[in-house]
Amino acid sequence: MTERALPLRLRDLPSGAARFCLAVERFCRDELLCDLTGESMVVAYSGGADSKALLFALFFLAPRLDLTLHAATLDHGLRPESGAEVRDAAAVCRRLGVRFHTAEKDVAGYAAANGVGLEEAGRILRLEFLKTVRASTGCGRIAAGHQLNDLAEDCLMRMTRGAGWPALAGMAGIVDDTRIIRPLLLTPRAAIEAFLREIGEPWHDDAMNADDAYFRNRVRNHILPLFLKENPAFLDTVADRWRMARDDAAFFKDALAAIPAVRVEDGIFLSRNALAGLPPSLRVRKYRDIVMELGKGQATAEHLAALDAAWRRNEGGKEIQFPGGKKARIKEGGVFFCAGGLPDLGK
Repeated sequence: MTERALPLRLRDLPSGAARFCLAVERFCRDELLCDLTGESMVVAYSGGADSKALLFALFFLAPRLDLTLHAATLDHGLRPESGAEVRDAAAVCRRLGVRFHTAEKDVAGYAAANGVGLEEAGRILRLEFLKTVRASTGCGRIAAGHQLNDLAEDCLMRMTRGAGWPALAGMAGIVDDTRIIRPLLLTPRAAIEAFLREIGEPWHDDAMNADDAYFRNRVRNHILPLFLKENPAFLDTVADRWRMARDDAAFFKDALAAIPAVRVEDGIFLSRNALAGLPPSLRVRKYRDIVMELGKGQATAEHLAALDAAWRRNEGGKEIQFPGGKKARIKEGGVFFCAGGLPDLGK
């Protein structure tokens, strides 16, 4: 059977599809402050609607923006149909002339060996694979297909788990340390499906998305629909809060960077002079950043509040134990943080 020829220019696309692609470019430029011109990208591609829309939108934008695209698909080995889906992904990439990369990982085996759930194991192995492909190809970024419904689910999950602000507003559009960019992050799932229908492209639905054994699926299939029933504009609200959080996160990043902390042989020291005059929101966030810098283990709100209360009362010698074996001690001169046993520093 002869494959259907694809438009090679935006102006040859149906009008709605062309607007979709231009909105992706505009979001990256204006909201993420990322000019895609000349970029080389690894697209995390599964054949699902989100990743397929992302791949095709970037493909149609490639001549305009001088993009170099690779696509990467990881077979998690969890479903009988996964092999056929990888072959279909390879065929799509051949049709587009996009170089295709694939690997198979034993996600179930990794989960069992490391004591994590299948979702977390898949996330870890998928990111590891994508980073490997990016390094081997010399690409600048990894493009992921998370969209506005995913962002709404992420917000609700973070709320349930007790996230603070601005993390409560959901995942970032750009992650600097992994070089991930999410060009569809404020695009609703309905717009993605409309785009694919307009260009005549089918997609795969992952049957595991219907399994309520997974927290994200329960949020997607039951909790998010209730929010949308109460407020049909809930996705717009999520997008507005995400923009607010992005701006607040930038403010906190700059403000916290200006608060000096001294790395010493055994840990990190935050002086009383550095903390004096700061509002509680900055003090507690600075504590959290230092605790997280020391290694694994969460800096819980309860422990951070206890530490700040001890600092305000100047309780010399008071120790706060954080998860992961990390500790903080109040000293007359400030707060000392370390991982493991505290040295004998007196009060």
